Amino acid sequence: MNFRETVAPLLERYWRSVPANYRGAFWMMLSAISFIIVQSLTKTLGHKFDSFQIAFFRALFGGLAVLPFLLSRGFAAYRTPNLPFHLGRGLFGAAAIYLMVFAVIHMPIADATVIGFTRTLFMIFLAVLFLGEVVRWRRWTATLAGFAGVVVMMRPGDETFQLAALAALGASLCFASAHVCIKKCTARADHPMTVQTYYWTTASLLTLVPGLLVWVQPSAWEFGVLVLMGVMSGLAQTCIVYSLRVGEATFVHPFDYTRLIWAALAGWILFAEPLGAMTALGALLIIGSNLYIVRREAFERRRADRSGKKA
Repeated sequence: MNFRETVAPLLERYWRSVPANYRGAFWMMLSAISFIIVQSLTKTLGHKFDSFQIAFFRALFGGLAVLPFLLSRGFAAYRTPNLPFHLGRGLFGAAAIYLMVFAVIHMPIADATVIGFTRTLFMIFLAVLFLGEVVRWRRWTATLAGFAGVVVMMRPGDETFQLAALAALGASLCFASAHVCIKKCTARADHPMTVQTYYWTTASLLTLVPGLLVWVQPSAWEFGVLVLMGVMSGLAQTCIVYSLRVGEATFVHPFDYTRLIWAALAGWILFAEPLGAMTALGALLIIGSNLYIVRREAFERRRADRSGKKA
């Protein structure tokens, strides 16, 4: 029996029969699992390798998907009128990777994951400041509630935890800033793969030098884990792209919060990290505020569409 001629067409037909939003949700949940695998591998290696070295491997191997585009275009892949925004995206992206690696190594995976969800809240502030978007009081209230969840999780008195939590918060701010740069680039007719090529090149170069300064020679097994970590990071990003391409953003985005389930399980099973009460309370505030913001945006978009049709 030839799999390609018999089973594969049936599976493809079934997959295409699944509603687009459900397919998008599947890709988003696969992305969530992939990210937690990356975080678990990061924490496993954190006892031996510095955060800068791990960040370099994540940046380098996480962007290998752009190689075909780069090889086919050559230097034309770097042709853009938006160089400052590309460099900004690479700078913020590299900083975000390093800060999140540091956070995951020095605090429970579930806590770092929850604080990482604040990137949506930071986007509210940045969209107002740099994209000219108008945000009304309901979303501002939800944003403040989300940051209240971070305050709950900071655990005053635990200096090591607080430093790691600040790193996770800084990573979220950098991720949100990188997304603003992406919006600037894509709004000005840059090819999406040009955006990714610049990011891969810039982030790899920025993490290379500090990575070399703290370099520890990995064994063959450790090198394989470092490569796998980078590849899984790239896979997670790719799954998000597929998710948003086939499903509605407001439908698929909440499925990213399944990441907390996998983070809690990984922390408990692999690293004996219990899910604390403060983490659960902070998660309720942060995730709840994010969900409200997503639903509110969907409502306002539908209202704008109805107003446009009436006009």
